Amino acid sequence: MHRILTIAARTVAILGIGFISMFALDIFGMDAPPLQLALGLFMHLLPSVVLVAVLAIGWRWPLVGGALYLVVAALPMLLLSNPFWVNAMLAGPFALAGVLFITAALTREAGGR
Repeated sequence: MHRILTIAARTVAILGIGFISMFALDIFGMDAPPLQLALGLFMHLLPSVVLVAVLAIGWRWPLVGGALYLVVAALPMLLLSNPFWVNAMLAGPFALAGVLFITAALTREAGGR
């Protein structure tokens, strides 16, 4: 069960990062010089870089990574003024990944490994 939860947590986190990263593609609709496009792309992908760092932490230390993903999932609700459903759509994958990482860590400890 631990292995399934671990794989599920990693998969959900990767899919969530991919979803968030897709929003960076709107930068290519701008009519701007290449340097400005590169800077805009970097700024749009900065949250994805942070989420990949959290994934790396969760990969090694699932309990810590799970807690960090739960914090990340709370941020849209606290910082953005979008409708609730939009914030839930942004936060949902990371809340699920956080719960899965924590559950995987606890099942590993319960299994004595």
